[in-house]
Amino acid sequence: MRHIVITISEIYLDRLGSVAESLRKEGLIVTHLYEFGVIIGIADDAVIPKIRNRKEIVALNEEKEVNIPPPDADVQFFPDE
Repeated sequence: MRHIVITISEIYLDRLGSVAESLRKEGLIVTHLYEFGVIIGIADDAVIPKIRNRKEIVALNEEKEVNIPPPDADVQFFPDE
């Protein structure tokens, strides 16, 4: 499951609720719905490609995972130290 941020086209803002409901039916778990056209949710990897190309969606961004080593990890030390 991935966290995603969806931006809805301006022409569909008056139907935002129905767009969100149809995305739910396709497998999106909506966690936040903003009236300015942003839907934040969680979706399975198989669901994302299905909803990405919908006509109502301007952009779909997936959360990226970043791993940062702890401050005392060797990667933080310079060779001259």
